[in-house]
Amino acid sequence: MNAEFGLQDRARHVRAASTIGLWVGGLFTVFNLLQPDLRTLGLIELAAVLLLVAPSFFFSRLSSRVALAETLLLLASAVIFGALIVAGGIQGTGLFWVYTLPFLAFFLKGERLGWVYSLAFLAAVALYFGVQQPTWSAAYPHPPVVALHFVLSLAFYTLVAAAFNHVRSRYETQLQQGKAQAEAAYASKSRFLAAASHDLRQPAHALGLFVATLKQRPLDAQSTELVQGVESSVRALQDMLNAFFDYSRLDAPQLAVTPKAFPVNPLFEQLHNSFAAVAAGKGLRLRLRPSPLWLQTDPVLLQRVLLNLVSNAVNYTETGGVLVACRRAQGGQAVRIEVWDSGLGIAPEEQSQVFEEFYQVGNGERNRAKGLGLGLSIVRRTCEVLQLNLTLRSVPGKGSCFALEVPRALSPAASAAPPSPGWPLQSLAFFAPDLAHVAEPLATPAAAATTAASSLPASDLQGMHVLLLEDDVLGGDALVALLQNWGCRVSRAESAAAACELARQCGAVDVLVSDYRLPGPHTGLDAVRMLRPILGDMLPACIISGDTASEVRAQVQAAGLVLLQKPVRPAKLRSVLRHAGRAQTPLAAADESANPCPNL
Repeated sequence: MNAEFGLQDRARHVRAASTIGLWVGGLFTVFNLLQPDLRTLGLIELAAVLLLVAPSFFFSRLSSRVALAETLLLLASAVIFGALIVAGGIQGTGLFWVYTLPFLAFFLKGERLGWVYSLAFLAAVALYFGVQQPTWSAAYPHPPVVALHFVLSLAFYTLVAAAFNHVRSRYETQLQQGKAQAEAAYASKSRFLAAASHDLRQPAHALGLFVATLKQRPLDAQSTELVQGVESSVRALQDMLNAFFDYSRLDAPQLAVTPKAFPVNPLFEQLHNSFAAVAAGKGLRLRLRPSPLWLQTDPVLLQRVLLNLVSNAVNYTETGGVLVACRRAQGGQAVRIEVWDSGLGIAPEEQSQVFEEFYQVGNGERNRAKGLGLGLSIVRRTCEVLQLNLTLRSVPGKGSCFALEVPRALSPAASAAPPSPGWPLQSLAFFAPDLAHVAEPLATPAAAATTAASSLPASDLQGMHVLLLEDDVLGGDALVALLQNWGCRVSRAESAAAACELARQCGAVDVLVSDYRLPGPHTGLDAVRMLRPILGDMLPACIISGDTASEVRAQVQAAGLVLLQKPVRPAKLRSVLRHAGRAQTPLAAADESANPCPNL
């Protein structure tokens, strides 16, 4: 990579120098050709410009010919400056042009070859004045003193050029070392954050599931209040972990951007499903206008942007509503998506600051229920990654409108019909529900009520047989308890091999829920591939992971599976299980004693 960047820098240097050579050489050529006593010099300059400088400009655009372009440019300079010496140009302003050759040599060829070309030209000039000039009657008769002074001054400027190049090289080396150290430090920080993210998400994931299970147990009023307080604290902790780690991922140079064509309507439906209950709890009207338009960008990162924008709109609006709509822009080449709210608005002097980290309007007391102040910073930086134009219009006391322009994709004929509410399980991976937590509001009374309602046992999960593959003890215990409270039968294994053995004993499983990281050589994706030949090729499956690496997300999406990021919201897990139930024939209540399936 460094060699590639070095080659690009050299090519830019040669193009700049050869461009200057074309203009300056051409002007002096015309000037000298118009002077009767300088036409010979003009012809030499014309030949050098046409045969050497112009090809140098052309070859500098070819990565495999940059070295040749440098050599041609230096040769052109030597020919023109040599002609100036022979024609007596150094008696006038030509003296200063000749002195530029050693600087040009070091600039183009570096320290070692710069010395070679500079000393070679200096030696040729010295030989000319010492041997050739006295015997060549056509040459300009430079006095010996002038010749000696010129050779000495050329030697001096060669040393000056070498000194300048040495200083430049030293600072360039220091910059490269500093860059290498910064990259190493960043890589170390990224490894630490990746490890910390996985390790911290595990207990937070288990804690959230234990609290959700506890809420389903019969509790007195005082205990219920305590559990709700614990749930609010856990939810705030999970949101902070998610926000901080997702924010840090935006700095990763390997952040995967996968543009693809997809329709607007399913994306809007996801937003409606995520925020309808919260908006209704605050008495707000949430509207998302359907559209037949298609987009061409990374759907996962775009969903992250819109989740944050709609979340902010809902959180900072007390009366009125929130509108999400889109229309054609840029002559039909783009789609302009707008998020309107009737909230408190943003003053003009604050509109640039709201995109900074941890800056919040009207939250000087740092109320966690209003978020952390990272949402709009994530929006701005994600739009920069996707190269989307983001704008803000706002009037204090009236509301705000955030808009972004997304490249438009041509929609197939089938896209005119809006998607049906019941998507297959695999289609959820297209919009990556693992990122939905980025913009989920923190615990508010309305959100708490919604969460409480969503955590009640669902009849459509009654009797569903779930094969759980989880090696973390706390996380596995919490998932088992939660699934059993929903009426599911759970068979649990801790490795892919154990899951295969368990599957052979079970004979039938309705859905597989597997952690990504497993003991031994196999991942959760390997486990899915190993289990489907045993349990059926159409076995619904989802992956749960505390690993935030983009490679994991890409692998899960490529397999057509859902990725739930730890800590998993119980409502999201239940939604995935519901889709799994719709993707196959209705489940009949099974008799566990008739089909024993022990945990391994």
